[in-house]
Amino acid sequence: MTLPTKSSVFALLLFVSSMVQAAFITTNEAAMDEIYSQASFGQNIIDIRIGTASELVFPELLDITTSAEVTQLFNQHVGPANVVNFYFIDTISACGSFVLTGIVGCGEYFGNDFVVESSYAAGSFGGELLAHELGHNLGLPHMNGAFLMNPSLNNQTLITPDEVTRIFNSPLVQGDEDYYWIDINPVLIVAEATRVSEPLSAGLFAGILLMLAWRNAGFKTNKGVTV
Repeated sequence: MTLPTKSSVFALLLFVSSMVQAAFITTNEAAMDEIYSQASFGQNIIDIRIGTASELVFPELLDITTSAEVTQLFNQHVGPANVVNFYFIDTISACGSFVLTGIVGCGEYFGNDFVVESSYAAGSFGGELLAHELGHNLGLPHMNGAFLMNPSLNNQTLITPDEVTRIFNSPLVQGDEDYYWIDINPVLIVAEATRVSEPLSAGLFAGILLMLAWRNAGFKTNKGVTV
């Protein structure tokens, strides 16, 4: 499956002071499910399926200040083309032609990647923020008013019937008879690796098994021995 050309990105604004802290993942799956199953979808609701999180070491991308850095980040896409990546970083102040301190998210228009500030994804606007950026991936442009796709966060999540039609034209929406879903993999950007690598984990596990086997052998050897 191929995706349309990634022609542009859209910035989402929140006109408050920036909150800076270490990046972390908040998926807001339930909130996104609710937004993509609202009345305008009728019987054809979309299940948001959150996959396994990945961790990428790019300390220079924890605080994005240029559109080139956004492009560099999106070039790290994890998984097939019909899986959306959403990246969690500390701060973002650039998206496309915009360079503003109020930006909290940036999504590809007709693409499969978007990035958000961790602190806002975890806040009261979190579900709206993630659903909004996903909307850009699904081909929805900004629309002023009490809508999900308003250019700034406004505590509104309305998706119009016309937008629903556009969403179902996206190759990101997968289906099996009357069941529809979108696969999303969260990606955490970090300054240094925080997880134990798989080879090391396997080595530790093998070591534990060896130790247990040795202890069990020792217990059997000494069974019945009295002092």
